Amino acid sequence: MPCEPDHLLLRRFVATRDRGDVELAAQLWEQLAVNNFDRVTQIVKAFRFSPGGPGLPEHERGSAVSEAYPRVIAMGGKFHEREVGQFYAALATCVQHTCQDYGRKELRHEKRVAGSLDSTFDPNGEGGPFDKALADYDEHLRTQSSDALDAEHSRADAEQLIAWGISQIPNANYREVLEMTYLHKIPAEEIAEQLNISMDNVYARRCRGVKELEKILRARPS
Repeated sequence: MPCEPDHLLLRRFVATRDRGDVELAAQLWEQLAVNNFDRVTQIVKAFRFSPGGPGLPEHERGSAVSEAYPRVIAMGGKFHEREVGQFYAALATCVQHTCQDYGRKELRHEKRVAGSLDSTFDPNGEGGPFDKALADYDEHLRTQSSDALDAEHSRADAEQLIAWGISQIPNANYREVLEMTYLHKIPAEEIAEQLNISMDNVYARRCRGVKELEKILRARPS
């Protein structure tokens, strides 16, 4: 069966949050994030550094999705709205900011490898609009570099923890879908095709797998 619709999950999240049941509210928010994994992927694909400008290269989008998803989970602790439209707007903003940070991180890597794009970009040279957009964004946020590096370290730690947790799930069907979703960044449609199962089955295994994953991570010694 498909997971509970977003508007009902959000309604339950608000109710449990308002009565102070933090643990159940966190579980409901995580389910909202699971429901919207494909939405996160679409936002990453549609992201542009400026209106009509370039977005992330196709080969980088899977990594950006992996970076955005833990941020969506963390967003639940600061979300105080009640309407599903407000949830979608906050989700889009969170993912777009992640794409901006990810692009800036890639620019820093390119600078370390090949020198500054700021100094080499020339409208008449070989630098493309993607290089210019990233260089401009890097200049604008240069003062936040230490925060960005801290966020990158936190993301890497979170990915390692998630990979370990998935490996501990005893149900092979759940484990397989979570590995394909979170470790290999395979869209739900391709998962259904590769496993020869329905989309509803993919979502059901993902939902149940995430619940198992949550139990494993909560039980893990700190």
